[in-house]
Amino acid sequence: MAALASELKQYLSRANDVINIKLVSSEADLYDDSKAFHPEFTHQTFDNEMIFGYRSLHVELYYCATRMTPYFSITHEGKVDPKTHDGVKADDVFGTVAKELPEGDFLTSKEQLVASLGRADQFIPTGSIIKEYQLDDGCTYRVFKNLVDTPGFLRFHRRIRTFVLWFIDGASYIDDEDERWHFYTLFQVQNNSSNVPVYKFMGFITVYNYYAYPDRVRPRVSQMLLMPPYQGKGHGAEFYAAVNADICVRTDVVDIAVEDPADDFTKIRDFVDCRNCAKLPEFQEPHIHGSFSPAMAEVAKQEFRLNKMQARRVYEILRLQKTNMKNAEAGKQYRLMIKDRLNRPYQKQKTDLEKVTQRLNSEEAGSMMAANLSLSEQQQALQQQYEVILETYERIVRRLERL
Repeated sequence: MAALASELKQYLSRANDVINIKLVSSEADLYDDSKAFHPEFTHQTFDNEMIFGYRSLHVELYYCATRMTPYFSITHEGKVDPKTHDGVKADDVFGTVAKELPEGDFLTSKEQLVASLGRADQFIPTGSIIKEYQLDDGCTYRVFKNLVDTPGFLRFHRRIRTFVLWFIDGASYIDDEDERWHFYTLFQVQNNSSNVPVYKFMGFITVYNYYAYPDRVRPRVSQMLLMPPYQGKGHGAEFYAAVNADICVRTDVVDIAVEDPADDFTKIRDFVDCRNCAKLPEFQEPHIHGSFSPAMAEVAKQEFRLNKMQARRVYEILRLQKTNMKNAEAGKQYRLMIKDRLNRPYQKQKTDLEKVTQRLNSEEAGSMMAANLSLSEQQQALQQQYEVILETYERIVRRLERL
């Protein structure tokens, strides 16, 4: 039995490593390993992010960089044989991945994929252009907005939605036929040798418009994904800023919410919101050195649809930007301001605990009090929270300083 278990290890692969994804623009890209990238998450598709049953497994999941038509194939150097391995069967890799791809709308031969590349200049993204921008790379980038009934979009969306399983932890497919969804896509556009524009897909954002009494909505950013080859180049902020601006001009919007934001998205959101609010007098000197005020909360909501919690966060970041932390007194005042906010939940917990213990006998009350943090433990926890927040804010400030 031990010998069998040892032999079977050669048929075990880490899914994150053997799945190779490419955005293919030319036939040469098919054979260029530097173009490949790997999923960040596969646990939603394969148990424990492992695949069993194949030696030297290689999974190719390539996409035409324009239309995003998927090509899918698997190769290996050997498959476990149930007849010689005590009935143990290999995982159905092809079936597992294929069911996540658009039914009847993916390719299984590279010849088909190459043929689709030849029609790249015939592709035009669906939807309306809401923003165009340039970076210092000489390319043009366009953000498109689509609704459920935008002709041709749902087919395109079902090609790209697979990426949420690979790159957004805990994500699932949305009901893309619900009319409350708004979809935003980002494309790079460059003219080819014939001076015809060619669009290359870069990422997408989905926003759901929740009802807000009595006749308004509260848009919630649900999913944001920028493809790995385009990350770390400033596109995330430009993309989110375009979506944010599109939402802010709507008169029916109460404020903008975000669903379970990842750390990377939070950084983008903080940067964009700080860049916006820094233009408002209420967030400039001398007001920024005072306390967070109702006026700040109101203007941030009116101009940029920020809820009060996010407006307060923006205030803290912009105040840090204007504070000389090397000055002992200024640094102390900033630290106490942050800790005062962090301490409020502890104080509320203490008040609630005192109310509860009044209804308990002395032994029960003593046990409950002992189970809570001591004063020194609270102070240590507050300091740790403060240091994490300060480090996060400093990163945003450094990026703001580069503007």
